[in-house]
Amino acid sequence: MNTGEPSQSMNLVSYDDTVGLFEIRIVSPEMLETVLLNYGKQAVPLKVERGLFIGVLTPGILYLRGDLNEEDFPVRQIIQDSTDEKVGNHLIDITFGRDNSKTELFDNTKEYLIWFDAMYRPEDLQTIREFIEEINDLSQTTRFSDDDIALPSYKPNYNPIPYIYYKISIVDKDLLKEKLDKRDSSKEQILKDNNGVSVALVRNDHLFLLNDLSGDERKHFLLKGLLFSMGFHGESKLQDSFFYNHGIKTVLSPLDKMAIELLYGGRLQSGLDVEAVKKTLGIVSKE
Repeated sequence: MNTGEPSQSMNLVSYDDTVGLFEIRIVSPEMLETVLLNYGKQAVPLKVERGLFIGVLTPGILYLRGDLNEEDFPVRQIIQDSTDEKVGNHLIDITFGRDNSKTELFDNTKEYLIWFDAMYRPEDLQTIREFIEEINDLSQTTRFSDDDIALPSYKPNYNPIPYIYYKISIVDKDLLKEKLDKRDSSKEQILKDNNGVSVALVRNDHLFLLNDLSGDERKHFLLKGLLFSMGFHGESKLQDSFFYNHGIKTVLSPLDKMAIELLYGGRLQSGLDVEAVKKTLGIVSKE
């Protein structure tokens, strides 16, 4: 990597920030000092084991010295560590909301069976089938049955219970209002649209969804309710995230998928607070 006299700033490669990677810039040692000064506390000096100062990590950009040989610094490891931390921080953002202080994961002892026990549309079934396929690919613990989706006529066999049932009830305004009026705030949470209108009631095993919703809005809240029950109570400021705090999203971003994969990968369990999650993932709290 030694190129003789390095330029003040040369892009080595650009990475898609949505998956947690960085633009890398090869710069002179003098430029690194300027970067440290300009970014202040946002800049993280990088050193290898023998104390050699090799670069500076800033939000979105990794600056590396251009007068060193490739073996002088583990670029790939720096990028991987930064990616892991970004995924971990995104997981914390989309997991912890105002209503929960600890992680709440789905059970992993039996498969979950989605059961539409009230009104539904063909597109609702398609949305759930795609969701099941995606989550089963990401999760190493909780699994959804991909054989079928139970419909209102389904007669469960409770002895022994072959599944853990997750019910989805598509209801009219009157029934949703009745459920909202009688809700237990310690066990049931309200989902609202961008206008502040209540459109769903969520339990850990049941979603009541307003039938008036249609199109992308219907799909969004169908998925949001399920993901909320799975423990994703928070929001993201990233515009491409499904959990973005404004707008209607219908697909998970690459970073969302990585966060779900992390939460349901076996390292984390229910009952962890933010600090416990950070400790488990090796995330250093920034003062």
